[in-house]
Amino acid sequence: MSNPVQTPDQRLISHPDYEALRKEADRLRAELAALLLQRDDLRLVQGRRIEAAYLRRFGALELKVYEDYCECLRLKRKTTLLRARRNRREEIDGAEIEAELDSEFASYRAQMSEKLDEMNQALTTGDSKNRLTEAGKRELKTLYRTAVKALHPDLHPDGSEEREALLQRAMTAYQFRDLAGLRAVCEAVPGERAAEEPTMEALEAEVRELRRRVRSFNAELEQMKRSKPFSLRVYLEDEDRAAELEAELVGKLRELRERRTAFEQKIEALLHPAEDEL
Repeated sequence: MSNPVQTPDQRLISHPDYEALRKEADRLRAELAALLLQRDDLRLVQGRRIEAAYLRRFGALELKVYEDYCECLRLKRKTTLLRARRNRREEIDGAEIEAELDSEFASYRAQMSEKLDEMNQALTTGDSKNRLTEAGKRELKTLYRTAVKALHPDLHPDGSEEREALLQRAMTAYQFRDLAGLRAVCEAVPGERAAEEPTMEALEAEVRELRRRVRSFNAELEQMKRSKPFSLRVYLEDEDRAAELEAELVGKLRELRERRTAFEQKIEALLHPAEDEL
């Protein structure tokens, strides 16, 4: 009895090269999911933890340096405005000059406010996110891995808005160690629809794209680890480097305060010139 005639698709699917490609695609998807999880863990958890610890240790000193730096810039500008009015023999209106300075330095005040907010957040949150048991932490990571595999656009390019919204909820829950919230997200993940078997050409293209993404994410992870806030970790782990940084910041603060004093003296001289300068 002769064998039944196979369709081209059936012959293609049973081909050993096709099966090898499909296994490679599955392996690459799993690797990409692991890289996505690692990136989000660095960005949402480890990086923020390092940043908070750094701000708790050095933030107040850095904030004071920035505050004095801004004040020096303002005093320097005030000196320029006062000297220009003196040269033009104009009457000096102190309120007018201060209003002009307030307008010019509004962006500096905004940046100062942002830095203060970061500092307050670091002081109030700290390690409060780490209240899960070891079993809870493992479950959190497992659930987040499940959410990433099911929802991330790098694994599902044709994902819906519903999936994108769920992924954002999952990221927030993971960041704040919200185990119950992450459980709810995973329960809400829509089921997968049965997909048609791709052609050999489509599978080859997918494997090439997955390999490209894996290389790209590996490069991104290496760059992240060399950049802030991870580059700040040395000051938290090495007391000698921490002492060097503190000494550097104290030195900057001393220098800025000397400059402030010098500008204040110039301003006083411009506001109350000696009689022979009138």
